[in-house]
Amino acid sequence: MSDETPPFSIDASDDGTATDFTVHGLGQSRRYRVAGPDQDDYTGFFAELSHDFGMRPPAAFEGPHDPDPGAVRWTPLIIENLSERTRAGYGDPAVLKVDGGWLLTATSNDQPDAFPLAFSSDLKTWEHRGFIFPEGSTPAWTATGARVADFWAPEIARVGDEYWVAYTARQHSNALAIGLARAATPFGPWVDNGEPLITGGKVLYPGTSASGGVIDSHIFTDQDGTPYLFWKKDSNGLWPRPLAGLLREQPGLIPQLFASDEDRRTAAFAAAVQPWANTRRPMERFFLMQPLIEAVLDNWPRVRPLLSKIMAAGDIVEALTTPIHARRLSADGRGFVGEERIVLANDQDWEGHLIEGPFVTYQAGRYWLFYAGNDFSTPAYGIGVAVADHPLGPYQKFPEPLLKSGGEWWAPGHASVAPGPDGGPQLFFHAFFPGQCGYNAFRALLTARLRFTSTSVSLA
Repeated sequence: MSDETPPFSIDASDDGTATDFTVHGLGQSRRYRVAGPDQDDYTGFFAELSHDFGMRPPAAFEGPHDPDPGAVRWTPLIIENLSERTRAGYGDPAVLKVDGGWLLTATSNDQPDAFPLAFSSDLKTWEHRGFIFPEGSTPAWTATGARVADFWAPEIARVGDEYWVAYTARQHSNALAIGLARAATPFGPWVDNGEPLITGGKVLYPGTSASGGVIDSHIFTDQDGTPYLFWKKDSNGLWPRPLAGLLREQPGLIPQLFASDEDRRTAAFAAAVQPWANTRRPMERFFLMQPLIEAVLDNWPRVRPLLSKIMAAGDIVEALTTPIHARRLSADGRGFVGEERIVLANDQDWEGHLIEGPFVTYQAGRYWLFYAGNDFSTPAYGIGVAVADHPLGPYQKFPEPLLKSGGEWWAPGHASVAPGPDGGPQLFFHAFFPGQCGYNAFRALLTARLRFTSTSVSLA
């Protein structure tokens, strides 16, 4: 293995539909046509690069390194779209027990109708019940349109005499924010607050819209009716292009950060394609950096400590942490009471560069926080758990994920908890069919029964 990483150069052009790349490196030049701007288009492109230039293959093709034997206890509930207007399944599922059965809502990404609603009276048969924001009724502050909008992770909770839904949407500035709407019934109609409840984000590319934001809001109502909001600082999208830019400026860092030749070549390609990525829409930038993200995660114990020693990487290191925040909501759901707290952060190797999707449930006299970790579009994604004696912590994590990819389902994530048919707690979560991970790929709804004691949680 050489300590010198051969550089790449890239010519790119876009005709409005497809992108043509010419990649020069390792003594050869190859032309590629990426048929569209979606993640599966880029996954195919990266598979070709892996074959032609010895870069790392996409994780979506590789499968889990250490399949979870407990996955046999997962029960699939919805394995196809219930409506032709729901196009990417039921990612980030939130299940709520209501009169007569169970209500489900889920992520809709950039589809015209935001946040599908489904209902089941028995957790076996599900029916489509419309959308929280049908096409044309999304809040004015949200960006809409294919490959523009992102409507993520809605969650409905009963608060007093109302139902509240907290959700993530992209603002017209491209930054992600959290909104809140309310209804008299769990099926709506929903009336938005009229403005974001929380905004945020740090710009690492001045003069561009490359800002972060906040996502994955969760409303927890305590035993006395007090509502709390949990959410994630969405900084994990901010570090890949700055890191690629740093590697472009200082290519000598590549062999220090990455152990294998295929990961070093992957990093060198990311450095070369970074100027083009900077010109693309938010999600396409992420797709272009996906191989670098996977290389970093596979070298995580090596990459993060080394970057921490590099002065020019300060913002990058900061963005590698995605804390979960929490704060008490006001009684009207339009503001907050008390101080904001960080209740959790990614500090275990399996979590990699992020944790997200918090959900708190009160069981066995304690507060249990479920969360997802690692990268949602790879088999390394999983569900972790922490426990506390107060909704705002301090939380103590369990050292290993509760759920991780198995042979039949990959990348379990973003859990919610609701009573099952026997009244006992059940975990509801999404997962991909094997080899079909990625943005706008179908995500199925699955469930598993839970068993709690005051000190442990396990699959029943």
